[in-house]
Amino acid sequence: MWHFNRLFVAFALALLMACASQRPKESQQWYQAETVKPYDDVLAELELAITENNFRITGHNHIGSVIRQRDNISFPDYDTIQFCNLSLARVMLEMSPAAVAYMPCNVAVRSEQGKVIIVTHLLPADGPNEKLNAFFRELNGKLKKIVDFAAEK
Repeated sequence: MWHFNRLFVAFALALLMACASQRPKESQQWYQAETVKPYDDVLAELELAITENNFRITGHNHIGSVIRQRDNISFPDYDTIQFCNLSLARVMLEMSPAAVAYMPCNVAVRSEQGKVIIVTHLLPADGPNEKLNAFFRELNGKLKKIVDFAAEK
């Protein structure tokens, strides 16, 4: 019985190690900038940067203010802005129909400890399709540019 238990433990450890090494690689990266500018100025400059980069705003969620109004409480500012460029979307989807999962582009904004934090998720540029990787690297540059513009003093 002692040998069976020892063999079982060794097998279980080997199985756990194999599973751990097979975990998917983290492909979701985030790009963030901070500023001390007024929150509303950051939102206005984000909207300007998005449109100046030939994207159309498809949604704007005012999460923090809606919670404040609904619950009648003091609550920090949180917003998300969704945007898309249909010409770029078409090129991307022709390369990879599964890339629809990355649409639309999104920027999140929040107030935290006297700062305004602007965050966007970057597209994974390390997949097996090098043409799509190059496209994602170019789009990631545009997303970073939008975030940086809104954070500039």
